[in-house]
Amino acid sequence: MTDDRFEIEPDYDEPPDTESAIESVLGDNPRASELQQLISALKQRRTAVLREADKSVSPGERIKLEAKLAEIDMQLRVLREEEAITTFVENSVRATINKPKPALLDDDDYGD
Repeated sequence: MTDDRFEIEPDYDEPPDTESAIESVLGDNPRASELQQLISALKQRRTAVLREADKSVSPGERIKLEAKLAEIDMQLRVLREEEAITTFVENSVRATINKPKPALLDDDDYGD
């Protein structure tokens, strides 16, 4: 005799919460939207540093600002790569969750 109260059957009617699944997969890593915000802020910072460099009359100051621009450009490249990877991961999770479930076949469908 089995106790049906303890049997666990998968619930195919209710998809898992997409956002929770994405958070679970990404762990402590930022979401793509957060990375986009960081990229936007860094682009604004780059524009401000570029304006400073254009106004600078001191060769020493200009060299420092150009080095800062190079650093910002490197950070932008890294953030864009991370954003692309994260977007791919998020889209993969969404696709997996929204993938249609295969139809369950009845015994009659096997042609017995």
